[in-house]
Amino acid sequence: MSDLNKRVDDWFLGYKTRSVKSKSGADISPRNHSKVKPLKSGSGIANLKAAALKHPEVMVKVPTRKSANSKGMKGIRSHVDYISRNGQLELEDRDGNIIKGKSEINQHLADWKKLNIPEKSKHREALNVVLSMPAGTDPVAVKNAARAFAQEQFEHHEYLFTQHLDQQHPHVHICVLMRDEFGKRMNPRKNDLFEWRVRFAEKLRDEGVQCAATRRQHRGRTQKPEESRLRRMRLRGSPANIHKIEALALVEALKNNDRPKHPFIKETMQTRDIIVENYGLIARELYKMGNKEEARIISKLAKEVSQANFTTQPQQRFDEIKNKTIDLNKSENMERS
Repeated sequence: MSDLNKRVDDWFLGYKTRSVKSKSGADISPRNHSKVKPLKSGSGIANLKAAALKHPEVMVKVPTRKSANSKGMKGIRSHVDYISRNGQLELEDRDGNIIKGKSEINQHLADWKKLNIPEKSKHREALNVVLSMPAGTDPVAVKNAARAFAQEQFEHHEYLFTQHLDQQHPHVHICVLMRDEFGKRMNPRKNDLFEWRVRFAEKLRDEGVQCAATRRQHRGRTQKPEESRLRRMRLRGSPANIHKIEALALVEALKNNDRPKHPFIKETMQTRDIIVENYGLIARELYKMGNKEEARIISKLAKEVSQANFTTQPQQRFDEIKNKTIDLNKSENMERS
C-alpha cells in the first residue's frame, strides 16, 4: 500500500502544474523542501475519496492587495489592524502567545520591525493567508486545524493569526512574514497553494472534520469559479471591465445565433482522459489489494468525471437565455391560439 500511496501522492500533488524543476534543473518542489514537514502518506487517495463522497472542499487563498499601503511595515500594520479589527480580536503568534489589545499588538509589530523590515518597501513583506470552511463547520476545529497548519507550513516564519466569525463560514486569517529566520523569501505559486490546501485538509481531518482538497480537474469541473473580488463588484452593480466585455460578446453571440466556442476543448478533453485513466488504475490496484470499498469509491468518481460536461460559463449563459426565449415564444403562441 505504501508504494501505491507514494505513486498516487506524487501524481495527485504534481498534476497539471508548472514544472517543478528550475531552469538549472534543481528540484524546487515544495514537497522536497527540507524545512517543511512532509504531508502524510496517502493524502492523494484520502482526498479523492473525500471528493467522491462529496465532502466539502477546503479553501486557502492569498488575497492580493496592490496599493502602496500593502507594502513594507506600513502594509503589515494595515493588515494586522484589519484582521484584529483594530485590536478588538485576540491574535496568536507562532509560539502560542496571545496578544490582546492595540498596545500589545503595536509592541509585537515593533519587534517585527527590528527584523530589518523597512517602513516603506517595493515589496510585500507579509502574506495574508485565509483558511476557510463552509457554514456549519465547527469553528473550534477550524481554528485548531489552522494553528496546526501554520505550525508546520510556516515553522520558520514569524506570523500572527486570528479567527473571524462575523460571516457564516468560519475562517482564519494568518499574517505571515515573507522572509523566514534564515532570510529566505517565500514565493508561493499555484502548486504551493494547492499543497497548502491539502495540508489544511489533513489538519481538519485530524480534528474530525470531513473535507476534501482537490483540483477542479479532479472533480470533472471545467468552469473556474468567479473571483470573489469580481463577484462583489458585480453584486454592487459596478461590474469590472471583464464583465462588460463578456456582456458585449454574449449580445453579439445571441444576435448572430452563434453559440460561443470552448477555447480549450482539446486540452480539457485530454486532461480529463488522463485523470479518468489514472482513476481506473488506482481502483484496480486497490481492488487487487483487497480494498474493495475504496476501489468502488474511486471508480464512482471516475464515472462522474467522465460524464461531466464541458460547458463554459459563456456557453451556459447563452443556453439559458436561448431557452428562456424559446419558452417565452411558446407561451405567447399558446396565448394567441
